[in-house]
Amino acid sequence: MSIMLPSLNSAQLSLADVLPSCLSSLGIQQLPNALELAPVRSAVVVLVDGLGAQNLSSASAHARFLSKNSSPETHLSTVFPSTTAAALASLTTGATPGQHGMTGYRVLDPESGEVLNLLTGLGALTSPSSWLRCDPLYALAEENGITPTVVAHPRFADTPLTHIIHEGAVQLSAKTIDDRVQAVLSTLNQSGQHLIVLYISELDELAHNKGVSSAEWAAALESVDGAIKELSDRIPEGVGLFVTADHGVLDVKQSQHFLYGLDVDHMRHIAHVGGEPRCVQLYFSEHASQAERAQAVASWREDWSELAWVLTQEEVLAAGLYCDVDSDVLPRLGDVFVLAKKDVAFYDERDTSLKGRNMIGQHGGVSPTELAIPGIRLGAYSR
Repeated sequence: MSIMLPSLNSAQLSLADVLPSCLSSLGIQQLPNALELAPVRSAVVVLVDGLGAQNLSSASAHARFLSKNSSPETHLSTVFPSTTAAALASLTTGATPGQHGMTGYRVLDPESGEVLNLLTGLGALTSPSSWLRCDPLYALAEENGITPTVVAHPRFADTPLTHIIHEGAVQLSAKTIDDRVQAVLSTLNQSGQHLIVLYISELDELAHNKGVSSAEWAAALESVDGAIKELSDRIPEGVGLFVTADHGVLDVKQSQHFLYGLDVDHMRHIAHVGGEPRCVQLYFSEHASQAERAQAVASWREDWSELAWVLTQEEVLAAGLYCDVDSDVLPRLGDVFVLAKKDVAFYDERDTSLKGRNMIGQHGGVSPTELAIPGIRLGAYSR
């Protein structure tokens, strides 16, 4: 059976190239400078959660500064799945999810047999830090005399995910975006070389609650645009500023939610469900035979082929969606992936809480809207 996936450019520069390139531009020559960033004395990376390249282009009237400095030639690709935990870990480690192990939103822990929410549930592990299989690059920065700092909203300061992916960095917290910008500028005024990651989460939160087509999201984008312009205007000489995102977002109407979970043929041999609404990962029971697994996949394809690509783990790997995958990471991947083809989302109707069904903005899939992210060069990186 021939399965045509979207055309994914494996040679395109990605989010995982950003921090290695920045550190290379700061003088750590052992790291590749894939982005060919100019040498600088300090570097700032602004990660705007949920601001995909197409989202920025569609709302350019609300982001005049960022739009003026963005172009298709500088766009990057986020990682697969296009979800925050996987992408942020790729940013800080310079590795792809198949290497660092943060392989989705909800992922099976092979040791416990439980499905973990990687954004909020890592604290359930005996040793949360061992889940991330690649070290964040902050330690290497510090070894080379560069002070790594992360600036984010206070609610992220003490989460297991933050501790794991930002291990080795100084943590600064500020509630408002403007105060976070001021924290960046104050840090840059201190002596020495600095690598600063500024995390702006507000757009993604509004996208989920209101949608990227909403007036609320547009107003928030104007605020983000103004804050980054101020940062660019006030950044000291010789400091590079790079603006990017972890994924894009698309709006999915509730009428485009499709339910699964009660069909016996579909779920007979499925022990666990992970992933997210646009990239469902299904895990077979260990007792399911190869014939039973093949029958289940055929059943999903027969009923869902108009809405989704239904791929076995082997097909996902062959398609290169995860790039290189370490053998120790393979058990974390779903045995079957249900990837949305259209602007739809899939929900397990056995979840009577209907958790997430009110979410408008969605991501996690393989559409250009979700995968393409900006790669905006400002300050010393623009010269």
